[in-house]
Amino acid sequence: MNDSAMRQWQNILILGAGELGMAMLAGFIRQRQQRPALRLSVLLRPASLTDPHPANQARLQQLAEWGVKVITADFSQQTTGELSHCFAPFDAIINCSGFVGGAGTQLKITRAVLDAGVARYFPWQFGVDYDQIGKDSGQPVWDEQLAVREILRAQQQTQWVIVSTGMFTSYLFEPSFGIVDGQQQRVYAPGAADYALTLTTPEDIGWLTAQIFCHQPVIKNSVVYIAGDTLTYHQLTSVLSEHYGVPFTLQVLSHQQLHDAVAAAPGDLAAAYRLAFARAEGVAWKKADSFNARYDIDVTDVAQWLADNHPALNQPIAP
Repeated sequence: MNDSAMRQWQNILILGAGELGMAMLAGFIRQRQQRPALRLSVLLRPASLTDPHPANQARLQQLAEWGVKVITADFSQQTTGELSHCFAPFDAIINCSGFVGGAGTQLKITRAVLDAGVARYFPWQFGVDYDQIGKDSGQPVWDEQLAVREILRAQQQTQWVIVSTGMFTSYLFEPSFGIVDGQQQRVYAPGAADYALTLTTPEDIGWLTAQIFCHQPVIKNSVVYIAGDTLTYHQLTSVLSEHYGVPFTLQVLSHQQLHDAVAAAPGDLAAAYRLAFARAEGVAWKKADSFNARYDIDVTDVAQWLADNHPALNQPIAP
């Protein structure tokens, strides 16, 4: 990154300090070793400052040790104008707030960023390729993500970068998602056995995003694809069999079965999510084409994640 760009974007605000937010901060802390002019702040909800839970206190201690300034705001309570005032002092914003704020929150944040005149913005788009999937996916938050992209593309004042990551690797193994059944040694493939998923760990997302931010030449107004791993459900079954030393079987959930499950339980978010991922496009891309592959950056694939995390084999899928 050239000197003028570094001066322009040295004051960075990370929105949120959950799993991804902390990984993002860790990535930028590593970059700060080479670029000491970087100033890092994080936005938390006001209640976080007084929450006595040990995990929260440990997080606050870590932020203090890193020298990260803490500011507070509540996306669900504050207006776009109030958020804009909060964002205005910063050169760049990395949005790790997730969907916890409810419908419309990402649109509100994006409008506040633009109203504040922030020079560079990485929106909360750390997931699938919403352009490829298009509207009416059955996931309202995905439609909102498309609307965020439309707003960003319709303006020229704020440079933006979207980092497409696929699914968080750990979520694939959540029993509630209903894909990997360790107890029955079975993989359930939504839609087809040769459909694929792109998966990336939060730690890799944070480190790669920090490198994308500092990349020379500057990356701007672009979608950048990263990938810890991309594999089909057939391949996933083989990886699990090799890791555990017992054969896993593969069972395809047809589109009709997935639609029926959603109809039978309209409030079941996991069922709706399985249906949304039952597609050939938008949820996976070739790892060889990713930013990390092009620049030969080591990342964690599924086999390594299993070796590092040792998920219990006897975990059944949640009912």
